[in-house]
Amino acid sequence: MQGMRKTIGVLLLISLSFLGALALLPQRVQAVSPEQNYILRYDDASRIDMQNLTRSGHRVVHDLRQAGILVVRSHSPEQLQRLPGLGDLIQDRPQQMLPQHEFVTAYSAPELHAGARQNEQGCASVSTYCALQWDLKRIHVPEAWRVTQGSPTITVAVLDTGITSSHEQVGANYDKAASRSFVQPSLECALDKGNTSSLEDMNGHGTWVATHIAGKNGLRMTGIAPQTRLINLRTLNACGTGFHSWFFAAMLYANTVGARVVNLSLGSYICADGVVKESYYCNTQEKAQNGPSLWRTYTQVVRYLLDHNTLVVAAAGNEHVNLDKDGRVLNKSSVGYAVQANNPANSLYGTREVPAGLPGVIAVAAINRITAIGQPGETRHGQFGAGKRDQLAFYSNYGGRIDLAAPGGARNYNVPQFDCVNNNTKCSRLDFSSPTQADNPGVFGAYGVNASGQPCSNCYAFLQGTSMAAPQVTGVAALALAAHPEMTAWELAAWLKDSYTWYHDPNATPPAADMPNSPYTNYNINYSGKGLPEWKLGVGVIDAARAVRP
Repeated sequence: MQGMRKTIGVLLLISLSFLGALALLPQRVQAVSPEQNYILRYDDASRIDMQNLTRSGHRVVHDLRQAGILVVRSHSPEQLQRLPGLGDLIQDRPQQMLPQHEFVTAYSAPELHAGARQNEQGCASVSTYCALQWDLKRIHVPEAWRVTQGSPTITVAVLDTGITSSHEQVGANYDKAASRSFVQPSLECALDKGNTSSLEDMNGHGTWVATHIAGKNGLRMTGIAPQTRLINLRTLNACGTGFHSWFFAAMLYANTVGARVVNLSLGSYICADGVVKESYYCNTQEKAQNGPSLWRTYTQVVRYLLDHNTLVVAAAGNEHVNLDKDGRVLNKSSVGYAVQANNPANSLYGTREVPAGLPGVIAVAAINRITAIGQPGETRHGQFGAGKRDQLAFYSNYGGRIDLAAPGGARNYNVPQFDCVNNNTKCSRLDFSSPTQADNPGVFGAYGVNASGQPCSNCYAFLQGTSMAAPQVTGVAALALAAHPEMTAWELAAWLKDSYTWYHDPNATPPAADMPNSPYTNYNINYSGKGLPEWKLGVGVIDAARAVRP
């Protein structure tokens, strides 16, 4: 996946599209290899023999026997492969990462206009929403607060880049003592050298996500469920990437400390169906070998969590691809997944998205605020849905696998930045049009670092992405549980899918282009195409007021 970019200063956090192309697929497990981490999946956890493992010189890094999983460090995968009862052996790889297209327009608090600060008691109430948080108005958070603002008996875990604990939006509900870092040293991220055990956010993304779910009702913004107990599980390093084992360990730890909801604003694509000849990424046995094993392992972990009362909510992904009900990518084009040109590497066909594609996960697509009406010559290929609200964001994945939509924001004209002629701000902006306006098309929230990448206690950002949509649903889930704590994870999933409102306007956002003779085939929106049907965006837009109904 491609990277995040600052529009103020130069802060290239990570080139995610490059990493996505290179790190998409696990390498083949070699017969002889240096000491590495391996993921072991068992169909029957009772077959795990810890004494045999340690006697043979293997070291258990994460004991996840409750779900039939182990993470083992070893130099002999051949020995591991012969273990009795072993279902799958997977070489651990850095593959999960922040979604692309989540560009950032960042401000420190003094730079925000006066409308962003309303009073000393907090900017939200049961009848008003914070000036820049149009998203909370759209999903009816003030109305939900007439019933509950969350409960300290309900725990939400955020698996992300960490939390800047000094940020003014981080409240007393942040349980730092129960929080953990699962990041380990890796050659892939020099920025993390010496910091892997830290809970702090060296990227910014995690602070935004966590405070949107359960940040305090502050002077400029509020979290959706500010009374909820918040756990920070750092699983993405400073470069925005993470190993599969970190996520398995963190997801299961979240369950042990009582998390009722886990938020995953991240993702990757794997060859879950094995070799697919027409696939760019899965067309050989070497590329596809571990994909089915990873899919089975993720599925096993998610099923364990559901059966033990923890629901997973995940970002649908920012490649604008069509996911079928089983998470498969159906089309052979995307919005600039690898390069902004016609290139076979832009096709994710033959892969499946994780975690959003997994059965039992609540997959969340992103809608915009309103598509501003542009003038001729401001965009390269025209516009779609001009003047309409609740449009599928130009980057958001869609399809039969999507459960719900939520505000994720989008550039002012709802087109990729590379389609804004001369990068004109009328087309590309995410923030407000002037210091006296609150017309930001991006979603406003707390950001953990400043433009230099240093920790910041009063920085804020306007973002776009399904990473911004997922925490809206997670926050609403926390409110729903506060109102109905007796619900199981399975019941909560069904309840959320029935807690929605319909889209304000019919969707006009088309799919990605796949016409052979088009100048933007395979890497851009099909500007001449029809809007995708609303059912491909999910059953509707998550609604907090409906979620806390009796």
